[in-house]
Order: sequence, then structure tokens, then C-alpha cells
Amino acid sequence: MATVGIIPSLIIGVREGIEAALVIGIILGYLVKIGRISLKRHVYAGTIVAFLASAGDAAGLFAATIEFQGFGEQIFEGITMLVAVAVLSSMVLWMMNAARSIKAHVQERIEAVLKQSAVFGLTLLSFVVVFREGVETALFMFGAGALTSPLEAVLGVGLGLLVAGIIGVGIVRVSWRLNLRRFFQITGIFLVVVAAGLFANAIHELQEAFAWQLGSAAVYDLHLVFPADASNTAGYLLRGIIGYSDAPTVLEVVAYVGYWIVVLLAYMGIRTGKIEIVTAPLRRGWNALFGRKVVSSADAE
Repeated sequence: MATVGIIPSLIIGVREGIEAALVIGIILGYLVKIGRISLKRHVYAGTIVAFLASAGDAAGLFAATIEFQGFGEQIFEGITMLVAVAVLSSMVLWMMNAARSIKAHVQERIEAVLKQSAVFGLTLLSFVVVFREGVETALFMFGAGALTSPLEAVLGVGLGLLVAGIIGVGIVRVSWRLNLRRFFQITGIFLVVVAAGLFANAIHELQEAFAWQLGSAAVYDLHLVFPADASNTAGYLLRGIIGYSDAPTVLEVVAYVGYWIVVLLAYMGIRTGKIEIVTAPLRRGWNALFGRKVVSSADAE
């Protein structure tokens, strides 16, 4: 029963690892194609440094929760989960839309780098690619650890990265026969489900930290019938995967439903080219709160 909580972090590790492995694979393959094999060591150097820096970032997040207690821990976990949700959601939406052209996009960046400084540019490009995925993974791993346990989160991500490395190398060597767009769509849906649970849990942490009374009543209470702890395997599994709560507050439920509405509107906006449907209300809210005039791209033109 101790391993049921690794599923969310396992998927995160596979997803993020494959993204990094694909891009690094494209870089290495392209260098071979243009006869610049000697530059591959700089790609490896950037990748290794980024991996170590990402591991340090993850360790720092978990160490910070040890230092914090009570109110501080709730605030830190709540804010970190909100950041993870924002990064995860934007990444998923972008990858669903960009997976088809990712190879051409990376090759264009390599060409731009080689025209400037081959050694430093390639090292930096590789570092940025891997470190970006590493930071995202660290954030998601921390969020998943808040729903299961740090050990399960680390184990899941570790296995996921191992699987991702094997898959990534395989995809590059079989000339992209895998439908990447479909792969990122399927895994993206799963990760959005995870993010929705993280968002509701982040609101729960902040609600407890600040003792918000608005929406504090429980919508239902199943902790005696279907608890979300380790005493109930199914409930524990659902808690780790979708953020299931056996006694959610009204505010948590509203946050969960609201998250899905915003994500679906954003996805439809990207698909139809009418993203203003989502950005316009956010822009008006910003103007109302801070009194600053923020214009849309359409208005700016």
C-alpha cells in the first residue's frame, strides 16, 4: 500500500523527462547531421549541471518545509502548490498546441546559437532546457508530496525519469514514429486532473492558515466512510492522483470547479484563436484591483 502514492509523481517524471530527453536528443541528432559532433560534450555538460541544479532545487523545497511549522508551513505549501499549478497548466496547454512543430522549433534555436557562440551557447541552451523541466518537476514533486509523502514523490519521479530517458532515446532513434501530439494530449489531460487537485489543496492550506470563514463549511464528510488517508487504499490512491478530500469545504469545491472552467476556456481559446475570452476578464479584474490600464494585444495594434 506504500506505493500507491507514486502514481502522480511517476506520470510527472515521465512527462517532464520525455520533454527534456526529446529536446536534448534533437540537439545531439542535429549536431551529428551538420557534422559538429565535437560540440556534443557541451550539450552533455549543460545537461549534467542542470540536472544537479534541479536536484538541489527539489531538495531545497523539501528542506524548507522542515524548517517551517504550523502557519509558515501552510503558507509555504499553499503558495508553492499554486505556483506548481500555474506552471503545470501553462506548460500542458502549450505542449498540446506545439508538439507537432517542436522539432523544427528546436532546430531553429540551435542554428541561432551556432551563429553566435557554439561552445557557451550550446551549453546554456542545454542547461536551460533541462533546468526548466527540472524546476517544473521539483514544483510538481513537492505538490505531489503534499498529497502523498515526500518519499513516494521522489520514488515516483525517479522511476518516471528513468522510463522517460529510455522512451526519449527510443523516440529519437525511430525517427519520431510516435504520435507526439497525441502523447502530450493524453498525458496533459491526466496532469490537468492532478493540477486541479493541487489547486483545491492549495486553497485548503491557505484557508486553514488564514482561518478564512467564507466557504469554510464542509460540503460533505466521508472521513468515517471513505477516508483519504493510508487506512483506505482507494481513498489514499484518489488523494494522490486527483487530490480527493473526504471533507472538502465549499471554497475548495468552488476552487476546483473554477479551475476546470478556466482551463477549458483557455484550451478552447488556444484552439480557436479566441484566447481573449479568458484574458479579457482577467485584464478587467487587474484594472479594477490595481487601477492600472492593461490593454490587450489586439487593442495595442
